[in-house]
Amino acid sequence: MENKPKWLSSKEAQETAKIKSCDLMHYRIEGKLEFKKCGNAYFYSEESIEKVKKPNTKK
Repeated sequence: MENKPKWLSSKEAQETAKIKSCDLMHYRIEGKLEFKKCGNAYFYSEESIEKVKKPNTKK
């Protein structure tokens, strides 16, 4: 069985990474996220979202 990457919608990606939509856009433009565009919607690989995920702890 092939291990295919899971793709998250923009909203799911924001919730998973705990980031705002503008951060998501900046990460995409900077090449920090693997994404694909389908029509007007962007989908992000779950693996790349995990890499930019903000920690739960506050300083």
